[in-house]
This record gives sequence, C-alpha cells and structure tokens, in this order.
Amino acid sequence: MKQILTFFLIALLVSGCQSTNRLGDHNGWSKARDITKQQSPPRIVQKGDPNNLQKALVIGNSEYDYSRLHNPVNDAIAMTETLVNMGFYVTRATNLNRQTMMDAVQVFEKSLSDTQVDVALLYFSGHGVQIKGQNFLLPVDNNRGDADLKQNAVLAQNVLAMMKKVNNGMNIFVLEASRNNPYRGSEKNNARGLARIVPPKGTLIAFAAAPGQAVLESEGLYGLYTTHLLKALKNAQHKRIEDVFMEIHNPVVTESEGGQEPWYQASLRVPFCFGGCR
Repeated sequence: MKQILTFFLIALLVSGCQSTNRLGDHNGWSKARDITKQQSPPRIVQKGDPNNLQKALVIGNSEYDYSRLHNPVNDAIAMTETLVNMGFYVTRATNLNRQTMMDAVQVFEKSLSDTQVDVALLYFSGHGVQIKGQNFLLPVDNNRGDADLKQNAVLAQNVLAMMKKVNNGMNIFVLEASRNNPYRGSEKNNARGLARIVPPKGTLIAFAAAPGQAVLESEGLYGLYTTHLLKALKNAQHKRIEDVFMEIHNPVVTESEGGQEPWYQASLRVPFCFGGCR
C-alpha cells in the first residue's frame, strides 16, 4: 500500500509539471543554452532502478525571475547521470517554483520513509542565501524578495532534519548554492555565501564554497565545484567519503585562484565508502 501511495504522489508531481516546452533530457549539452529569453516550466525526471537502496533528489534551478544562472540545470543533468551509474535511483527536478520545490522534497521524504535506504543524497544547484545563520534555498519565483523567506523559500536546515528523521543510513547533503545573494541590496541581509551547518550523526554536508564565501560564476557548462565533484564521484568506488570530497578542494582553489574554497563537514558513526569499504 505504501508503494502505491508513493507512486501516486510522484505521478501527481510529475503530471503537474509536464509541458510540451521542456528542457532537453540528455547527458550533456554541446553548448550552453541561452536561459535569458524565456522561462521553461518545472521538469521532473526519474532515472535508475526504484528498488535501489541508494536514493537521490537532484534539484537544479537556473531560470530565476531575478538573477538567472547559467549552470544549475546542466549541473543537475550531469549529476543525475553520474549518480545513476553509481547505483542511485534519482529524481531530478529543475526550474522549480516554491510549491513544486516543496512537493519534490515531500515526495523524496515519502520515498525514504517507505523503504529504509542505505544512502540518501540531496543535491541542490541554484541560488541560496543566509539570514541570521539560516540557509534558504531559493525557488525560481524569487520576485518577492527576501521579505519572508520562510514562506517563499526552502530552509536547508529543515530538509536536513527531515533526511535524518526518516533515514538511519548515510545522509549526504550537497549545496552548490552559495552564490551572491540576489537580494543583496536588502537592508535585512548583507551576508555573503551560506552559513555553517552542524551535521547530525551519520551525515555529510558539502558546500561549494566555505561558510560566508560566495561561489564564483562559471563560464563553462557546469559550475566549477560540480565539475570536480563529478570527476571525484566517477572514481569514488570503495573510497572513504571524506577522501572523495577532499579531492575536490585543491582543483577548485587552484582554478579559482583562491577565490573559492570548497568545504565539507561530516559526523559519521562508522566509515562509509560508496560500494563498501575494503
């Protein structure tokens, strides 16, 4: 019965986001799309074996009402393919408004609670802002400013708490989101980047940049951090997860000439390796 209900929730989410005007569903683009002319509707794609005990929600928001971004949808497409090849069942969601973003998180929560998984991973690429030590992930309908982010955005700490509550296995939370605040002119918020989050036990949190540091915009197909994360994950089999994320640090720092320094924090009860530790 739980599986039927989960399928029904996912079907509702997918059907609510379908449109004939969709972003391409392929492994990569030969050149970057022009995202400044029109806004595509939300898109939900599921890939991999639903029986896999590694599940991921991958979100890429590019087409913002204000301060559109070049890389996130491309990031999400490439991350999905990499995770599927690693044995994940992935729900990829792109260009989400606030309601659809909340729906996607709730469906992910339901899928984790229905079956105890070994690994739950949430990846977000898009705009993120911090206010008073709280990190908010922005949907594309960000034209309301930061007057009430609790109502108009998704609180990262709440998503992390949800993952911990419903999954006793390994939880991984990756944020390619500490870009300059598109509401920087607001009197309420003049902070750069994202704030530090203390991970609960059994969790690794990874940021594309250090706390309080903004991610540099990439002119390439993917974000600088995601480019090197993809490379690290393709060779991650049987490596300790801390070592996988450590591999990203030096290349990003070097290529950004010290302007961007990836950061992660883990609170693990036992060693964790993709595919098992040897």
